[in-house]
Amino acid sequence: EIPKEQCLAIVKLLMRHEHGWVFSSPVDPVALGLPDYFQIVKKPMDLGTINKKLENGIYHSIEDFDTDVRLTFKNAMSYNDDKSVVYGMAKDLKEVYESEHTKMLTRLKKEEDERRQNERACGLCGCEKLQFEPPVFFCSGMNCQSKRIHRNRHFYVGGNNQYNWCTACYNDLDEKTAIDLPDLSVKKLDLRKKKNDEIHEENWVQCDVCDRWIHQICGLFNARQNKDTESKYSCPKCLLEQRKKGKPAPKSEHPTAEDLPRTKLSEWLEAHVTNRINDKFKALAREREEIDKIAFDRAYEEISNAGKITIRQVTSNDSKVDVRERMKSRYAEKKYPDEFPYRCKCILVFQNLDGVDVILFALYLFEHGEDNAAPNTRTIYISYLDSVHYMRPRNLRTFVYHEILIAYLDYARQRGFASAHIWACPPLKGDDYIFYAKPEDQKTPKDNRLRQWYIDMLKESQYRGIVGKITNMYDLYFTGNLDATAVPYLEGDYFSGEVENVIKNIEEGKNGKGGLKSKNKQKKKGDADKTKKMRKGTRSGGLDDDFITGDDGKVQDLTRDPVMVELSNSFKPMKESFIVAFLNWEGSKPEHRVVPKEVEEERDRRKKTDQVKPPKITVKKDKYGKLLKIINDDAEDMQCEILENRQAFLNLCRGNHYQFDEPRRAKHTSMMVLWHLHNRDAAKFVQMCFSCSKEILTGVRYNCPTCNDYDLCSDCYNNPNANRGSCTHKLVAKPVDGESNQSANGGKSAQLTEAQRRERQRHIRLHVQLLEHASLCSSPSCNSSNCAKMKQYLKHKQECKLKQGNGCKICKRIIALLKYHAQSCKNKVCPIPQCLVIRERIRQIAKQQQAMDDRRRQVMNRQYRMGHMAN
Repeated sequence: EIPKEQCLAIVKLLMRHEHGWVFSSPVDPVALGLPDYFQIVKKPMDLGTINKKLENGIYHSIEDFDTDVRLTFKNAMSYNDDKSVVYGMAKDLKEVYESEHTKMLTRLKKEEDERRQNERACGLCGCEKLQFEPPVFFCSGMNCQSKRIHRNRHFYVGGNNQYNWCTACYNDLDEKTAIDLPDLSVKKLDLRKKKNDEIHEENWVQCDVCDRWIHQICGLFNARQNKDTESKYSCPKCLLEQRKKGKPAPKSEHPTAEDLPRTKLSEWLEAHVTNRINDKFKALAREREEIDKIAFDRAYEEISNAGKITIRQVTSNDSKVDVRERMKSRYAEKKYPDEFPYRCKCILVFQNLDGVDVILFALYLFEHGEDNAAPNTRTIYISYLDSVHYMRPRNLRTFVYHEILIAYLDYARQRGFASAHIWACPPLKGDDYIFYAKPEDQKTPKDNRLRQWYIDMLKESQYRGIVGKITNMYDLYFTGNLDATAVPYLEGDYFSGEVENVIKNIEEGKNGKGGLKSKNKQKKKGDADKTKKMRKGTRSGGLDDDFITGDDGKVQDLTRDPVMVELSNSFKPMKESFIVAFLNWEGSKPEHRVVPKEVEEERDRRKKTDQVKPPKITVKKDKYGKLLKIINDDAEDMQCEILENRQAFLNLCRGNHYQFDEPRRAKHTSMMVLWHLHNRDAAKFVQMCFSCSKEILTGVRYNCPTCNDYDLCSDCYNNPNANRGSCTHKLVAKPVDGESNQSANGGKSAQLTEAQRRERQRHIRLHVQLLEHASLCSSPSCNSSNCAKMKQYLKHKQECKLKQGNGCKICKRIIALLKYHAQSCKNKVCPIPQCLVIRERIRQIAKQQQAMDDRRRQVMNRQYRMGHMAN
């Protein structure tokens, strides 16, 4: 990190110097009569620009700042003769800077060493208590639809601290009725009152070599993996000392991004991006060779010294978007579908920074195939993408992320997808798309900048012949006589939320509750009577009264769908945000391949020079020489509960304090996410000791059957002086369901072969079928040999006092099977135990995500309408 104030002080000192005025503003070659200036100086720089970059938080390291200051004087000394006055000024000021820069580095090192000498401070970062972001809680009540519980408000918690109720929803609960949750049942009396004012601090770990205490995050300590009390931990400082003495480096037990399963899509993306990065590095090296007059090989080595980028697909599973009630009801006569199935895929991008794989970019893709009903046929939706700005070198971020999207569009068109939809809308303040708690100095792009970011990517795709026509939803669907059934209905998109709102307003207008054109009702009585007479004579075909006349009083086109008329008013002022790109797939229409003349000219130019070649997928082997399995992500499911959707990942990060606001936290978070990805069956959350607040990961925990969510670890239970709060009840020892096999395997679950994976999926299907059969079977002598056994398991789950959340493996397996059933069940009334409850929980997560989508849609409407009124 950069000491902003100290760097600013140096720049201001240089600008106040007697020669500072010469270098305080950009060189104007025209005013100074220097026609060859830009031929010699390829990268202009000045102290005023550096000052602005510091104030705006552009620099992220002292090295970047140092490079620009030195470049300022280097440019002056390169352009001017060594006998000139300007050359001498630059040389003198450069010496002043070097002296001040050395003093600053010495001062910073001294301050850091002093902090680390403090016994109460972390031996690595030199800080004492470090606090996480305040926890975020969402209400699980039926009336709240997953609304956020405000800070410093009281609420009620239950079910292993995973379910919360605001005061209003808590008051609506019936004390006699059990609250069925996906993994357990609780009663109102079991819920514990809390205040949303908690502040959580980072945990510590002690080095077994030097006995110093350090933050677990600073030391990259994985508490889930190193839960054995007999295991030894060495801090990074001690490991470094051992390396200096010639001792071999210990084998890392951290699972890596490279070890994650590979898919056809991830292999395509990684091969493409790797090739493009290499080409970019070569171009930068040639530029540096010319500017700095150094050998190409040296320049390339210095530029390409960044960490390796790894791209992996972590989910691929079938999902569906349910059509909302009003849309479904209004167009029922046209046999509009109740749902649209799609394939959900999640892509993660890692870069190895200082030996640690760090997540830098995440992308959610929704693919509607050729078998999907119109209007979603052959449509892909780039649903969410998010990033953190830790990539090295940082100026490659846009280049790399654009190349990922371009490579995906190329991959999609070759598989027969016809169009790509993008809603270019930045997140609202306080909202996270995918990554929780991003860096404070990472700015959220404005609407116009984000739109241009996507357009630049799509134009490059046009140049390469991947994309044809680029348009927007308004021009495509709202300028003709199409109705709302012609617009693709996509999960989380603007249209799917706004159309429901428009239909609601239209229907309420019919019922006399106030229509959209309420200002028409404020006309004089004579005009109103005249309008009523006209309406009586033109009513037909389900046309809504309030849409006969527009805002300007002119008669509207009566053949248009009134829903589309009103929607067009919403879409038109912000139409550039709803991007539609037609892909040049095998069956694309000629009109969808039309591109501007300048694109055709650029394509012709590139054919003669540097046309991008498709990536070559090479056969890869593991360290034992075995061929690596490449998963067909279109045919095989890749289930990952923590990344099933962006909301599930956000909930995981919030609940475990997996933050991205600092490089050290981003490294630790990425390490833990990789651990979860390699151990997908491991519990997402663990119990914490009431007394010492440590996670209880192994052995037994002592649980209070009376107090809700009260546990003690073995050490605190056996310590008579431990703080037990107000609990005076007898505690019950319960085993902790650990991940011993995974820990023994270096934190990685064993990779299944293709045959094993298929066999596992077959077993799951058979067990789900057996569960469905046993739940409905009433015969005392069923022919199925396993029916009776499954009935016993179901009975056990109903009567078990331990339950899944408390470590019962039978309950855990039954719940897993029930979840598999619930995810595909479409019955409105299902007799399978807890099916409706689990589906309701899935809907709650969807509502939580939908609530954010609705918020950004409403804010976007408000901003553009206010701008439209101002104009």
